[in-house]
Amino acid sequence: MIKVLIVIFTYVFSMNVMSDGLLRTTNLNSYCGQFDRQTVIYLDQGIISKKDPNWFKDILNKLKFLPGEQVQVVTINHGGSVVEEAWSGCYPALTEERYQKEKAQEGFTSLVTGGIDDKLKNDQKMFSKWFKQGLAAPLARTQHLDVPRFTESSFPAKKLVEALYYDASRLDFKNGISRVILFSDMVEKSELVGDYSSSAEETAKEVKKRYPAFFSHADFFVYGIKYTNDDSRINPWLEKFWRTYLGNSGAYIKSYSTQLVVPKAISSLKVHSYSGMITGKDGDKYSVQLRLGYDQNGLLAHSVYVLDNEGYYLPLRGDYKCKGNNCVLTSVIESSNTEFFEKGYVLELKGSNKKLSGIVGSKDPNVVDARGNIYRYNVSLKLDSSLKL
Repeated sequence: MIKVLIVIFTYVFSMNVMSDGLLRTTNLNSYCGQFDRQTVIYLDQGIISKKDPNWFKDILNKLKFLPGEQVQVVTINHGGSVVEEAWSGCYPALTEERYQKEKAQEGFTSLVTGGIDDKLKNDQKMFSKWFKQGLAAPLARTQHLDVPRFTESSFPAKKLVEALYYDASRLDFKNGISRVILFSDMVEKSELVGDYSSSAEETAKEVKKRYPAFFSHADFFVYGIKYTNDDSRINPWLEKFWRTYLGNSGAYIKSYSTQLVVPKAISSLKVHSYSGMITGKDGDKYSVQLRLGYDQNGLLAHSVYVLDNEGYYLPLRGDYKCKGNNCVLTSVIESSNTEFFEKGYVLELKGSNKKLSGIVGSKDPNVVDARGNIYRYNVSLKLDSSLKL
């Protein structure tokens, strides 16, 4: 009788397991690589307190992830300069094409392991749990019970530049673009900036020479500004400093505010790179490169003009539009780390998608060089066979 009961119990339990799809495991890596974006979340432990959940809620409520997007949570330790990865995983969702393919392949084993819908539901639940644990990591070692408040004289030492510089390789995402969510008051309290009395832009250019980072065209969404202080002199200084340093280091500040601001829609980009020459007034030629990224409306994003031999990196804003085989680039240099081509100078090109030519320099004809010539130079470029920048 006992053997019969054991057999019946085993059978009933097995059927319940199969019907509920309990024999499944969560492998977030199996979802990776479906889209060309990753999200890296940096958390400045120096401003996080045990009693304040607002920064945490901002991330949970506002961030949406693409199917298979890799998400990394990284803690910037007290004092900056050192970062630690708290958690990483790929978001468990499928493109419509992959979903339909996996749905069609479901068979008898789905009774045991769970069908694709059961699997997605379970994996998203586990992603949410582990993601929250990753975000909570800096709470374990924070030195603050309440949100800290600082003045210029009480700012603790912090080396954000150094931290980001040594972690820049994390953003070298070969197949796409990194979206960086950075929660910090962005106070750089180190020997790099001194007492904030020098020009923020000139300071950033000098810092760039010492820490020549390249952030691989990443989009930065910074929030936490004025979180720890309301200094009306230092906060604007810091914004100019970071916009210049990050802009000249291959990054784009998309938002810089107290609360997290991220776009709801995701725009697809077309990206090309060009190589060519710039011709000086004396006839000398110098090699240059151009990266053009633009959305469906022709608005530039992730676009940059580079003077190869000197390593000058000049982010662009403007638009690139083509009618048939006739293309026009109208752009302005957003920030500059060289006196040769300053912020506000223009790069204007025409031609086909494969070959462009035009000018770079001052838009104002009254700006002249030492010889009295209008400060503009001829540029000619050819489309690269593969993306180089």
